[in-house]
Amino acid sequence: MLIQIDKLKRRPRQIAIDEQAADFTVLHDRVEEGTFLFKDKIHGTLEAAWAGDIIEVSGHLATTVTSPCGRCLMPVTEQLDVPVLLCYAGLDDGGELTVAEDVELTNEELGLIPYSGPEIDLRPDLAQEIIMALPQQTLCKETCKGLCPVCGCNLNQERCKCAPPVFHAGLAALKNFKTEK
Repeated sequence: MLIQIDKLKRRPRQIAIDEQAADFTVLHDRVEEGTFLFKDKIHGTLEAAWAGDIIEVSGHLATTVTSPCGRCLMPVTEQLDVPVLLCYAGLDDGGELTVAEDVELTNEELGLIPYSGPEIDLRPDLAQEIIMALPQQTLCKETCKGLCPVCGCNLNQERCKCAPPVFHAGLAALKNFKTEK
């Protein structure tokens, strides 16, 4: 997924994405950890356009991802729709961004991604966008009861016969603790 800068200066470029998650190193690592499983390819369309000193890449990516429920560990499958807006600015010979100085915001505040050379590899930045869109805490349902802390059975599927956990008596005083507002 390389963008040729010289070709982009002449006209905008449409980029069709149809890649396996394993093609993205960071996503492959998440799959290997067992955190997420990508059920489908990552697909979508992007448009790269030259806008003055900035190269803008915009569009959408979509895929289906499975992750364990945060309470009962049952697999939960979700559709992931990722809006993409990446802005690249070239580096000059001194390592400074080549954006006009009349802008009041700094380059970091603008969220510009520096590049150098005749082409830009979109793969690492697209992987980062997908990582940021992954769910932080997946639940199979809002009323998920989770796992029994003693025997580990799924409380959504069966009742366990374990005694409720006994809390340390020294912490009982905290039950009535009230803070002043």
